[in-house]
Amino acid sequence: MPTIVNDSTPFDLKVGSKWLSFEKFRTEGAKSLDSIKNGTIAILHTKTGQYRIIEEQDFQRMLGLARDVDRLRRGLRVLSRTVRVVQKHPDTDTINLLIEAVATLGTLPDLPTRDRFEPLIPESLDADIDDEVDVDPDLVARPLDLKSATLED
Repeated sequence: MPTIVNDSTPFDLKVGSKWLSFEKFRTEGAKSLDSIKNGTIAILHTKTGQYRIIEEQDFQRMLGLARDVDRLRRGLRVLSRTVRVVQKHPDTDTINLLIEAVATLGTLPDLPTRDRFEPLIPESLDADIDDEVDVDPDLVARPLDLKSATLED
């Protein structure tokens, strides 16, 4: 079940780390992502374009705000059409419809956002029985120690 985040503070992202090439980002490894905290946005420049990297909680909040804006935009479109109908037909029924549309738009609840995703569980795992595979995210050490990692043939 997603955790509902109802945060009424302003959504204010600050620019954090900047990498002028993917190679610089790659050579810093996982520690480069440590600088991307809540409320911070990093910028990655590559040959193919410019990318923004944000933390999951900020992404979920931004996604919730975008959905909220779209929902309000659609509600205002209905309200605008209702006003035009009232202008053409100013009878009691259409005025009541306008009042109901305004009241409905004003009482719509905020859309929920998630502060994290639930862990992904593989549907099928085609692995050799002798291979040691950890699919439980709690068993995987963080951050991955790249110095101790070895490649096997």
